[in-house]
Amino acid sequence: MHYSEQVSYKQQPNTNMMTRLLHGVLTTLMLMAILAAPMYLQAQGDTKALNKVLKKADAAYGVRTYLEASNYYQQVLALDPNHYHSIYRMALISNHIQDYREAQRWFRKAIETDPERNDTAYLELGLVYKKLNNYMKAKESFLMFQRKHTAQDDEYYLRAENEIKGCDFAESESSKKPPYRVDTVSFNSTAIDALPAYLDQRQEDKFVVFTSHRKAKDAKSGNGGYEGLNEEAFSDLYMVVMEDDSTFGAEIINMGSPINTPMNDGGASYTGDGLTMYYTICNQGKKKGYECSVYETRYDYAAKKWSKPVALQGVNGVKNVVVNSKGKTKTVPCFDTQPYISGDGMTLVFVSDRDGGRGDKDIWISHRTGEGWSAPENAGEFINTPFGERSPMLNEDATVLYFASEGGIGFGGYDLYRAELIDGIYQNPVNLGSPINSSYDDYGMMRIRNGEGVDSTLLFTSNRPGGAGRDDIYRANYIVYPYPPVTVAVQGTIRDKRTKQPVPFATAVLFEVQEDGSLVELNKMSTDQKARYSFELEIEKDYKVVGNAEGYYANESKFTTKGLPTGERGGDPIHHELERNIDIQLEEIEITKPIVLQNIYYDYDKYYIRPDAATELDKLVDLLKKNPNITIQLGSHTDTNGSENYNKTLSEKRAMAAVKYLYDKGIDPGRLGWYGFGESAPIFAPEKSDEEEQVNRRTEFRITSIDYVPKATFVPNPAPAPMPVPQVPMPANRNGMSAK
Repeated sequence: MHYSEQVSYKQQPNTNMMTRLLHGVLTTLMLMAILAAPMYLQAQGDTKALNKVLKKADAAYGVRTYLEASNYYQQVLALDPNHYHSIYRMALISNHIQDYREAQRWFRKAIETDPERNDTAYLELGLVYKKLNNYMKAKESFLMFQRKHTAQDDEYYLRAENEIKGCDFAESESSKKPPYRVDTVSFNSTAIDALPAYLDQRQEDKFVVFTSHRKAKDAKSGNGGYEGLNEEAFSDLYMVVMEDDSTFGAEIINMGSPINTPMNDGGASYTGDGLTMYYTICNQGKKKGYECSVYETRYDYAAKKWSKPVALQGVNGVKNVVVNSKGKTKTVPCFDTQPYISGDGMTLVFVSDRDGGRGDKDIWISHRTGEGWSAPENAGEFINTPFGERSPMLNEDATVLYFASEGGIGFGGYDLYRAELIDGIYQNPVNLGSPINSSYDDYGMMRIRNGEGVDSTLLFTSNRPGGAGRDDIYRANYIVYPYPPVTVAVQGTIRDKRTKQPVPFATAVLFEVQEDGSLVELNKMSTDQKARYSFELEIEKDYKVVGNAEGYYANESKFTTKGLPTGERGGDPIHHELERNIDIQLEEIEITKPIVLQNIYYDYDKYYIRPDAATELDKLVDLLKKNPNITIQLGSHTDTNGSENYNKTLSEKRAMAAVKYLYDKGIDPGRLGWYGFGESAPIFAPEKSDEEEQVNRRTEFRITSIDYVPKATFVPNPAPAPMPVPQVPMPANRNGMSAK
């Protein structure tokens, strides 16, 4: 058939052929319908079966029986491998039971299945990456969540922002020396072991009490399997003898009835005398329930047992929950757990999901008021975040709060923080750092103190890899690092005291000060025009640096290198000055300028050296010894009582006595001159009081030269013998003016 014929044929269709074609099509459709009917019925059956299993899965998930829920969701996924709801729930279950590798796989599968369906999956994946210590991938996931999340001011967006900061914080901390050495304790099991507490009843033994999901050997305890946490048993309180801060007894003791019940018990805390215990009992006899309450029990010394626990009235709370799709509500107990009591028994902190909080579970505070307790108050925005907080702990006087949070800037999961009580509010929480905190969940801390009141050991809980079970108790001991050898030095500039400018070409001398106060010269240096000096030192010694320059009085500075630390406590060096900077200021010498020696006064008509005068003359001795090249003249004055000749003789004897004192102290007599001025140069004239007369009875000195060459052979005469000291008159002076 040619091309033209095809066109003609289509323009003029044959009616019989059209009928046959339509019949064929209808026949084909009927056959397809007959063949497809079983497949359609099967699909309807599969959907019905899927929904039935899904309903069971969601119900199990709703009451936190996660192992059962996981099995049902796996059945759903066998029917529909891309069932997003089941994939996401499998991720959440894996995350809850702390199988983070599986959680990572399921969250990634949820994102691959439908990248736009749930932006929270990116946030959850980032949190899992962070727990797995993969901070680079974690930041990528948090940033992706922020790009997809439309509300940029809600708690989830802010959480992602905080987690990014936490990744940066963790990476910066990784370069620091670890302040603690961390290892597991001997009493961990393959089950959950958590929340250690210190019990000291002033008896022979001290104990660590802890919460454990291990299977009790005593069948009477009644703690059977707990499917919700995929553990062998509900939790009980156990105790172990603490022999010292790192050694524990071999026997693990179940605290038994009435403390432990057939359901979940744990989170113990004790008053300072160890006689009152606060802890948590959950489930209240209903296996499928999960409410918890705080209980109190007291120890009877005579009976050697604890009293029946009583729920803490006024502390435990209730809340309204929605129970069906129509919005029906009912009142149920709150999740009140992990109480901690202050040593004096007056302050209680605990965790609760009650109304009025800031997030999932918050920390609340109550105070004892007589026989009861105050209405619990939220610990506030510094402590509680829109996410989870847990395991609060107080120091002895309740001025410091320790707690765990997953909403702060940290390494991942729950981190431990420390906050101080300021103006009645716990605030400014500080991350306790690595290795106490890890990328996993770290919480439930207690302190062991040595006899000096210093923390020697910390016990805490973590689900980090390497433990015996899912959660284990770890011990952290401070590390004291040997301090590297250091070169201690002193340096500085020799300056003019008045102008503060450097004194060029000065001299600096380093002395070691001995135990008896004597000096040993160690080093000496001449400075250049910059007047800088520098000496290397040794630790555990006392030193003195003396600076001097021509035309200046010498001056000195004393210092010590004793008590410098030789190690680092907890990885952080105890800071001290390894190189001290000490400038030495020199006072310029003015030749012939009179300098009054303060307190060099004499009794009426006497010339002996009084004790107060001796103290001042000792300062002059020190000045002369520091400046061995200067010579001085001592001048003594009297008041105006008596005759002029008598006062002249008396003043000479006074000047002579002062010179003799200096000589006996070891000053070369060749450096000493004296002169008696008598009454010729009074400060007060006329004298109007006894005080003015006393001031006139004075001694002063003047520098006469600065180039004296010391006599190497001079040995001071210890005997109080007369000295042939020259009298060289100098111009008398009244307040610096020449006398008439």
